[in-house]
Parts: sequence; C-alpha cells; structure tokens
Amino acid sequence: MTDRLNSSYQLDARTISPGSSTLTAGVHRLEGYDVAICGGGPVGLALAYLLGRQGIRTVLFEKRPHTTTLPKGQSVHASTAELYRQWGVWDLLDKAGWPLSESNGQGYYLRVGLGPVAEVRQSDGSDNEYANKWHELSPTTPRKVPASDYESALRRQAAKWPSITLRFATEVVDVKPTVNGLRLSVQDQLGGQHEIDASYLVACDGARSLIRSRTAQGEDHGPTFGNQVLTEFRADLANTLGRDGYFHSFILDPRYAGWFGSQHPDTKLWRYSFKHDEESLPEPAAVIARIRGALGMPELPIDIVKTWRFDYTTGLLRNWREGRVLFAGDAAHWHSPWGGFGANIGVQDANNLAWKLALVVRGLASAELLDTYEAERKPKAQLAVKAATYNAMNFQAIVASTLVGEPTAIRDGKLSAVGETFLREGVERHGASSILHVGFQFGTTYHSKIVMRDGASPPRNTILDYIESTVSGVRAPHVWLRDGAGHVVSTVDLWGRGFTLLAARAHATTWRLAAAKIEVETGIPIEVVAIGPEGDYTAEEPKFERLYAVANGDALLVRPDGFVARRLTTAGGADLLRETFMRLTCREVTPA
Repeated sequence: MTDRLNSSYQLDARTISPGSSTLTAGVHRLEGYDVAICGGGPVGLALAYLLGRQGIRTVLFEKRPHTTTLPKGQSVHASTAELYRQWGVWDLLDKAGWPLSESNGQGYYLRVGLGPVAEVRQSDGSDNEYANKWHELSPTTPRKVPASDYESALRRQAAKWPSITLRFATEVVDVKPTVNGLRLSVQDQLGGQHEIDASYLVACDGARSLIRSRTAQGEDHGPTFGNQVLTEFRADLANTLGRDGYFHSFILDPRYAGWFGSQHPDTKLWRYSFKHDEESLPEPAAVIARIRGALGMPELPIDIVKTWRFDYTTGLLRNWREGRVLFAGDAAHWHSPWGGFGANIGVQDANNLAWKLALVVRGLASAELLDTYEAERKPKAQLAVKAATYNAMNFQAIVASTLVGEPTAIRDGKLSAVGETFLREGVERHGASSILHVGFQFGTTYHSKIVMRDGASPPRNTILDYIESTVSGVRAPHVWLRDGAGHVVSTVDLWGRGFTLLAARAHATTWRLAAAKIEVETGIPIEVVAIGPEGDYTAEEPKFERLYAVANGDALLVRPDGFVARRLTTAGGADLLRETFMRLTCREVTPA
C-alpha cells in the first residue's frame, strides 16, 4: 500500500543520531557502515534489529520523520508474532490492537443497516478458545494490531543496539557502486546533503522502491486494482458494525461498493474504503453521502477526519540480489493487501536474510550464502502474490455473480433465496483462504543449496493446512517445555540468537564437545540445549519426542531464523556437524 498524499511534516530532531554531521547546506561525508537499509517500515526496522543483535554496523534511512500513522497493515500472522515474541516486540504490544470480538473475520452486506447476508469467522468461540486452538501450534495467536503500534515497537527495540543508527527524516536519493561496496547519497528534510559508504545495501523501501528503480534488472507484473480512497471518520455505529464485530465489512451494493474496517481501538475512528479513479480526492460531502449510502442510514451524523488515496498493483522482482544490493518486503514483492500477507512475509524476509548477511559481513561465510536468500524466500513471495491476487479477484467474481439476476438487490436490499445461498457458499468456499491460512503461516518450506535433507521429504502443506515436521528446511515446530525453575516456554523461544543444537540430556556432553570444536574452527557459536530430566528443559508434550526424536542420541540443528538446518546422527557426530557448517557457510568441504 503506497501513500500518494505527501503530508507536511515537522523534522523530529530525536530521529537524528548523535554524532551525525552538521545539518547545513552542501555535501558531508558520513562514516562507513557494514550495511545500509533504505526504508524504515516494519521490514527495514526488523532487519535493523536483527543486524544490531549481531553487532553489525548498520544505518537505516527513512524519509518519514517517524513511523507510520496510516491505518493499514493490521494483520499480524502467528508466524510473525513468534518473531516479535523472540525480539521483545510482542511484550510491548500486549495491550495493543483489537480483541477477537471486534475483529472476527469478514461480513458481507448489501447495506449495513439491513444486516449481514454472509460471513466467514476466524472463530465461533471465545477469545480463550481461539487462543487454545492456536497454542497447539504456536505460543502466539494471529492478532489485529495497528501498524503504527508494531512499527513503533520495532523501532524501539532496534534502537537499543549500539551498532544501529536510525536516521528518520532522511531520504536516499541515489546509490552508486564503489570498489569495496556502495556509496549512498542522502538528503535530510532541512536540505542537508550527505554521502555514506556501505558494504551492502538492503532495499526495504516499498512497492515504489527507488533502489529497485535504480538497480534492479527486471520485474514481472500482474493485475492492478485501481486507485482506492480510504477515509477515517467518526460515527455512532455501535449497534450495527460494532455489534456484528467483523474486522472487514464488505458492501455488495454496486453504488457503494467498498469495505468498512472495524473501529480503531485507540482513536475510536471507523474506516471506509472504495475505488476512486480520479487524481484528486473526493469532497468530504461526497464521501459522507457515500458512507451513508453504504450504511443505509441517510441521516447519520458523520465527521470525516482524514482521507487518503492509494493504489494497488501486483509484481515480483526477478533478481533479489544485484551484487551488493538486496531487496526485501514490498521492494521485492507487491500485491493486493487481501490476506494480510505483505508486512508479514516482509518481516520474514528480514529474518531469513539477517543471519546470512551477518555471517558474510563478519567474514564467517562466503558471499554465495546471500544467493540462498532469494532461493528460499522468493517461492513464498510468489505464493503470496498469487494468493492476494486470487483473494481480490475472487471477491469481485463472487459479488458480480451474486448480483446477476437480482433486480431487488438494489431497490429493496434483498437477495433471492438462490442468490443468498450462492453468496454464502462462495464465501465459505473461498473466504477462508484470506483469513484462515494456517498452512500459509506455518507451512513454509525452503529449498536451497544449504538445505540438507539426507533423503527425507518435507510434508506437502497447503495454504490452509499445515503438517508439523522437523525435516530440514521447515519451521522448527512449537512444543511446550519447562525449565529448571518451573517456567513454561516454547521451543520457539529458543531460536533467534544463533544456531541451536537440541540434544537429549544423556548425550548433551558429547554434542557440546563437538560444537565447541566447530566453534573454534569456524568462529560461529553453537548453543547446545539439553532436553530431559536434569537437563536445561523437559518436554511438556509427548509430541516433542515424536517430532524432535533426539532420545537415541541424534541432535537437531536449528538455524537462527528458526528453520531446521539438519538432523545430526550419532554415527556422523562431530564430522557431520563440521560438514554441515561448511555447507551452511557455502565454503568448500575439506577433510577434517
């Protein structure tokens, strides 16, 4: 989603890092960095946090003076929430967002005042029942949280690392290659011109990426969905939209076609969006008339607070790495927001890229490792582009088909029995793929030169269905554990800081000796976690042994991004662990 209205901003001096050059006219050279990030949305901030945790000297540039204030990007998938939990972001969002009772799926209306004619719910039970369902698969649940909240939390966490410099109100205007990296030209909002050198640049600057326009070598485009208007307004809708509790409420009447978003938990504003092809924004009176028509409440007092204009296009970048420039998030894949895929898979792009980039920057891995980023993440982006396009176009098809041969739909606000049945069946059949995609969230499977399956086959997950597994290249599944102090944690909580080797307590000493030897040779730390009585943790669920299967002396190596690297056998031992790290760092495997 791209904001096409440039609001006037005041420079926030707190976004300028200490030690920056004086903000005066003329070009000033700033110090060099290992990594520069263009874009301070959730993807860029997530990447900054992860690189900062590794001690990588990183600078982030964002042309806005602060994180977003736009009413967008509210869907946080459980797979993304797991990362936020690891990073301390989830704790900061504990009270943020919508409760399930106010964000439960999608409702379909001819006009709101007539009541819904079809729906697809995320849950038919209570908030606790919904959470318990997800807690079989994850320590988190999908939630609706304003992007303004999670971007602010990500920024707060990223700023904690001393190696991170966040430069908001500063725009990248050019990038050129140098002998040893790249040179960026940047401009702050007081007119100061600066140049900085960086070994690598990651473009996280959205669907209209400047970096992509300057350096990319090709894009594949899909359908466009026209220009949209989104307006925030005040109105008393407690007994209609508020009572029904959908997160999105779609209007089928073609005169008022669009959708309402549920009331913001903090500002108490409602949202309404509709297609608008003109360059100029509609007059407030016209927007009010349209809202009243969609509601079927011609006398309702409405106060328009703010209106934006957006456009939605579809595309996929062909090459995600151009030398020392890499692309993530909407800079690499852009599409309809239907399904909430964009910010979620963008943050997961960062989670995949960060540990690889850190190893390369520190000289612990070959630069060839960076090629596995595209190999692993692009198929997920392809699926998201297809799914978001399908969701958007399928909705259009369902509505158009439903309204065929329904002369009373507009006049009386009623569908025939055939039309109502057709609509409900269509929504039930296809609506789940836009809100109930458990398989999409957890079922990611990576294929690349660093995925070592040793003859094993990954499960065949779908957008809706997910099968837990510990085959190399899949998400290491959630299992509840208990530590020595009696605290319950998830296996998910163990990932993220580095490579983790899970072993049975009886065999942990052997694996610790092997890991220490490899750490000396490669410089890469390996944390060995002993599972079992008198170990670091004991398993709370029998599925731990079924999935992780380490009681026989095997061990499971999990990558920093929480994906399974390889199952290590007792027969292979230290030699197999050494070979694994040679392959993970894309270095030639040599005899021990």
